[in-house]
Amino acid sequence: MTCDFDIQQITFANLVPGGMNPNTHTNRPNHGLAFHIGGEKEYSFSDGVRLIVRPYDIIYLPKHSNYTVTIISPGDCYAINFDIMENIHIAPFIVKAKNHTAYAANFRNAQTALEQKKQGYMMKCKAELYNIIYSIQQENYDSYIPKSKHSIIIPAVEYIHSRYSTELISIGHLAGMCNITPEYFRRIFKQFYGTSPLNYINNLKISRAKELIDSGMYTITESALRSGYTDMSHFSREFKKATGMCPSEYKIKL
Repeated sequence: MTCDFDIQQITFANLVPGGMNPNTHTNRPNHGLAFHIGGEKEYSFSDGVRLIVRPYDIIYLPKHSNYTVTIISPGDCYAINFDIMENIHIAPFIVKAKNHTAYAANFRNAQTALEQKKQGYMMKCKAELYNIIYSIQQENYDSYIPKSKHSIIIPAVEYIHSRYSTELISIGHLAGMCNITPEYFRRIFKQFYGTSPLNYINNLKISRAKELIDSGMYTITESALRSGYTDMSHFSREFKKATGMCPSEYKIKL
């Protein structure tokens, strides 16, 4: 769940009492997150994946998945079912909640908002779910990256995010900030971010340009300039590479 997506609606948020009988789910209608606060269960998916959840585990259940839940020992869980705008596939996974108190508060707050249905309740539910997903992404990121090595490039990453739209950033400059060679900088960066530094910067620029175009407040040229592009031909090529359409086509589809 490391990609970005938009939550369309939340269809369920509640505390689910633990039982003893197997529970079979066919063609699950929504995406789901279940935060187990007790007991132990085995989730067996139709593709052969088997996951065992224990207290303070969060399991993601994909939309359209087929699986059976076998109760090893009974225990309650909080569950949130939701739909997203994007048509993406995310495989089922488990996260061990480090700050389980904060997660429990998020799930409870979503449940309360959906039950009481006060003004703006759906926005409150979405906010709590976004917080849960953000925490999952951060915990996944923190567990994947060796702190000692990642700390080497932190100054460069922070510099990228603060200057990508206002400066032409060179790899040599970023590497110099970290006191390492450009080759070693590229290798570490790709290990942690899954792409080259230049692609990372371009993705930030294109994402910002899309936001500005989507706002309707700026022309394509203004959006490009405010995102860090000075060459419109280069901007058009990068935009089409990232989105599959040129900027003018993208704007028409809004």
